[in-house]
Amino acid sequence: MKFSIKRKNKSLSLLLMALVASTFTTAAKAETTGSDTVKRDTEQTKTENPLTARSVFEKINCSGLEILPPSTRLDMLDYWDVDSIYKASNAMEGLSFLRNVSPSYLKVEVTPVSVFEIKILPDKKGPLIMTIYTVGDDVQAQDSQIKFYNEALEELPTEKYFKMPEVKDFFEIPKGSATKMKEIENMIPFPTIALEANPDNTDLKARLTVEKYINEDDWNIAKLFLRPPLTFHWVKSRFKL
Repeated sequence: MKFSIKRKNKSLSLLLMALVASTFTTAAKAETTGSDTVKRDTEQTKTENPLTARSVFEKINCSGLEILPPSTRLDMLDYWDVDSIYKASNAMEGLSFLRNVSPSYLKVEVTPVSVFEIKILPDKKGPLIMTIYTVGDDVQAQDSQIKFYNEALEELPTEKYFKMPEVKDFFEIPKGSATKMKEIENMIPFPTIALEANPDNTDLKARLTVEKYINEDDWNIAKLFLRPPLTFHWVKSRFKL
């Protein structure tokens, strides 16, 4: 009788241990399955909604686009999709309109004196966002501000991806010339530079825009050595001249 009771107790203990083990195994599987599901859902979302220039335009919050609320941007894109240019009223009581829209590139004229570009660049860590805000007209020399962002629209250090060219980069002086580079640099103490992304590839163009805004005699000398607009190529996650 004692043997039967002990055996019965032992059987109950084994059954209890099996149930506990089963419970932990099921919970672990559920947790793993849940994590895998979240991961798959995230990956699927990225696949179904890849980063594009227009998706960045819809939601990015930065200098240059602050006068265009998100609802206005969506209206501009809707009209573009039906082959219509919508001149939208902005917060400055002016008109803004899209010039170019593609999966990797977007250009919008924000005001008569400013344009904003968005370019998606390939990077080893995932798509990289480049924005270029250019201001200028016949009265003010065109000058650009360039920024970079990750997919989460977090701003990244500009110097990691691009170094703004200096005055000397725009000129080529032959050996033995009476004019020296230092003289040209003194002629242009405050260089203004317009940047422009290429809609069809990853190149970036830089143009010196001081022609009308420095001493005419100085410019007549400097332009003799002026190089064509500089082209930077996207190489291994950085623009190189």
